Amino acid sequence: MYSPLVSIIVPVYQAESFLKESVSSILNQTLQDIEIILINDGSTDHSGLLCDDIAKTDKRVVVIHQPNAGQSAARNVGMKRASGKYIGFMDNDDFLLPNMCECLYNNAIKHNADISGGSYMIKDNNGDITNKSHSQEEYLFDNVSGMENYLKQEKIDLYVWTKLYKRDFIKNNLLHFEEGRSEEDWLFNHSAFFVANSIIVQDIPIYIYWERSNSTCHTFHKKHLHKYLDDTCYRIKKIENEISLKYPLLITLAKRQTISACFRMLFIISKNSRIECEPYYSRIKSYLRQNSKQVIKEHDLWGMSKTGTILAAYTPPTLYFHFKKWKHANDIL
Repeated sequence: MYSPLVSIIVPVYQAESFLKESVSSILNQTLQDIEIILINDGSTDHSGLLCDDIAKTDKRVVVIHQPNAGQSAARNVGMKRASGKYIGFMDNDDFLLPNMCECLYNNAIKHNADISGGSYMIKDNNGDITNKSHSQEEYLFDNVSGMENYLKQEKIDLYVWTKLYKRDFIKNNLLHFEEGRSEEDWLFNHSAFFVANSIIVQDIPIYIYWERSNSTCHTFHKKHLHKYLDDTCYRIKKIENEISLKYPLLITLAKRQTISACFRMLFIISKNSRIECEPYYSRIKSYLRQNSKQVIKEHDLWGMSKTGTILAAYTPPTLYFHFKKWKHANDIL
């Protein structure tokens, strides 16, 4: 069976207003030997019809229609159908820069990499572009250094849409997205870097992420508070436990991720009733107390003073935010 060089998987849901433009960014790649897999995930608008219309104009486009099952399920369906040597992902309202597939594929072949990554730029609702500065540097990692840098997230980001993955690597390691979880990119990439032997990352922009104020990632915790807290706690516990078993020397970095997530959750909890945030609130406080030395020592990483860190870790979250406002008002923060 013919195998294109790259397959790009796009879950599609309620995307009729921007789908055509987004898919065009894939069709116009400088690397033309690709396939585009559009999974219409139970859209109730005209997205499904648009997918079919696009497929009629280009034989490289494959359309799959399914009842709504979520982004992770759609990506899993796409991976099973993909025939490319490497597999990539795009969200249905974002854009690939024209050289995305060519650059990442060439880097992957050059280094026989399981994972080939790049960087991204951010477009806001006003059309302004940020995160435009990139060094062009290449970084080659083995399994241990790859996991170390993934945990640090300095040269490697957490997103699946800035990367290509070797299809045989995905298949042989049974990699998949955890369905029903909102932390899907974190979890998938953790599993991938856990078993990858060769990773190449080049600091070049290859993706434009459209940051919409009403997007799911900005509103999810407001609409689904308990699920947000449960999914985040599940993710940080899973990653930290697995790091402690296979990479014990990297446990400080894993705990750093956990602590950062704990403070983000406390910020969300401070806007809600503490009672409705149980048992997660108590678990977060207990974890911060158990790891108090690292919490306080690395306070700069959380953007806090030592006093602020202690308040946030040991007192109700509202006290910290009142303290922060007071310091800001007095030009001390």
